[in-house]
Amino acid sequence: MRSPHRLVAVLGAIALGAAIAAPASAAAEDLASGLWWFDRGNVQEAHDSGFDGSGVTVAVIDSQINPDAIGLRGADLQVRENTYCHDPAGAPIPTASSDYVAAGHGTNVVSMILGTGEAPAGGVPIEGAAPGATVKYYSAGLEDPQTGEVSCALEDGEQTTTDYTGASAEAMSFAISDAIDDGADIISISSGGYASVLGGVSKAIAAGVPIIASLPNEGGVGDQPAGLNGVVGVQAFGSDGAIATFPSGDPNLSDDVGTAAPGIGVLLQGTEASWDEQRLARGTSYATPIVSGFLAVVKQKYPDATGNQLLQSLIHNSGTKGEHEPEWNNSTGYGAASLTGMLAVDPTKYPDENPFFDPDDPNAFPNADDVAKAAADLDVGSTPEPTETSAAPDEPGAASAGVMPWVIGGGVVLLVGGIVLAVTLTRSSKRRTDHTGGQS
Repeated sequence: MRSPHRLVAVLGAIALGAAIAAPASAAAEDLASGLWWFDRGNVQEAHDSGFDGSGVTVAVIDSQINPDAIGLRGADLQVRENTYCHDPAGAPIPTASSDYVAAGHGTNVVSMILGTGEAPAGGVPIEGAAPGATVKYYSAGLEDPQTGEVSCALEDGEQTTTDYTGASAEAMSFAISDAIDDGADIISISSGGYASVLGGVSKAIAAGVPIIASLPNEGGVGDQPAGLNGVVGVQAFGSDGAIATFPSGDPNLSDDVGTAAPGIGVLLQGTEASWDEQRLARGTSYATPIVSGFLAVVKQKYPDATGNQLLQSLIHNSGTKGEHEPEWNNSTGYGAASLTGMLAVDPTKYPDENPFFDPDDPNAFPNADDVAKAAADLDVGSTPEPTETSAAPDEPGAASAGVMPWVIGGGVVLLVGGIVLAVTLTRSSKRRTDHTGGQS
């Protein structure tokens, strides 16, 4: 899938392109293997103890969504009625859709958090990491699947553009900003390739709201938002503990990785043929909401913990070795996100500082000045309050079909004819930020 601007598109296709699905006709026992992360992470044990994310709000920003998909019916899913874009005629583009091509990615991302355990006939129940949480869902625009062009106007009456460089970035920034204004405790973004989302990310850091974002599946260099200062870039690994690899067999190492979570061989709901079918897939897109869901569960148990303290707990209690001093590597960052480890330690003991944000580097993006400016504006509403609805999705064939204007961390296999593009980001590597929030 192509990103809004041609330069970003090439980078994004290489960086975030791969998701591999098993045949939809795979036997149920094979599909059940896609729940390995749920069992390995002791997620059911947490739910049985009464911790399922209840009372916590997670904002998800993605493509369109099908709120009536199997596994989401009855969940506390609040969908913003429209995306932040309008079509060439000035009509708002709806967020809800029953078209799998348009809504499959976003629907499955949310299912990793809110999945109710409902399953199609003969299928495997999919339960999310935090099924008791509230998810506020925002869609930041759409792309024409045939042409790759985007028709987007941020407001009625304003010009429509097919050069999405500015419009998509503004839409994403608006969505982040609105999520903060709407009371999100955590923001989960399984997409990347934007020209700039500085405003929204700066506001989130100033407000102490964690942004959890997917890294590229290939390419190493985190784009926006995952590669930004203060954002948690998420790596994916499989049931064998190995991180994703390139087609060459080389591991997907990155200077921007903050944590890792299950994202290879995970069970998804729906295919282009039918929402009732299931498949196995891979992608950092699916690892990201698992991390967000884990943090929601921890927030429920420790409601006085700030967003920054949740991130401190994430890096102090990773893996299976219990509480420890954080250590970073370019494979899994500070280690695999551990629900069990985080639930065992009260995060209010940690500093109220974002351990992924380097305040001392003036060239970081965003830097301390950007965040300070955002903090000064926090009491001023920057965008109109969104209208939420739980309405059923559009009927098939409605004029809302399309694919994401950004590049997603999982969904399709993309081939880019031998083009390699390197991009240097003007920010400090996350490995240079220590667990106290200062610079090591």
